Amino acid sequence: MVGFGGGGERLPRRVAVIAGLLLAASAINYMDRQTLANASKRVVEEFALTNEGYGRLEEWFGYAFAAGSLVFGVLADRVSVRWLYPAALLAWSLVGFATGFTRDAEELLWCRTALGFFEAAHWPCALKTTQLLLTARGRALGNGILQSGTSIGSILTPVAMWWIMVRMGQSWRLGFQIVGLVGIV
Repeated sequence: MVGFGGGGERLPRRVAVIAGLLLAASAINYMDRQTLANASKRVVEEFALTNEGYGRLEEWFGYAFAAGSLVFGVLADRVSVRWLYPAALLAWSLVGFATGFTRDAEELLWCRTALGFFEAAHWPCALKTTQLLLTARGRALGNGILQSGTSIGSILTPVAMWWIMVRMGQSWRLGFQIVGLVGIV
């Protein structure tokens, strides 16, 4: 284990890189999650969704996230997060990207459900990573960096979606595709 900040220690480069990647993964996680909310008006119009239909999208995302949290919680304790975490991030990014190609409300529902399931891997894997990488003394700062990514994603998503849909005049679909590609990279 490696220390992290405090006591005049210098932050090891490896730890700094991993903390930065965790921050980025948190931001991407929240961007994928919030893209729909920021495009909801256009999605509702295009797919002629009722309030109940839109609520169903959010409902199934929530169910899948809850199930995924349990599944990935167990997996993160049994499988190396070195492989599990990138695989889950790739899966949720591919699903986010695929959302930009949905043809109807049913396909959108499947994508949101899969997104919820795979996004749930983020927290068990990220917390396990900080536990394995950081000493108890530096873990709070590491988790703080990890958590700050959620705010960054929450701030960037409305700006990015506004830029894509309003400023550029593009479809809501492009937002899903760009955020998905960022996660894939």
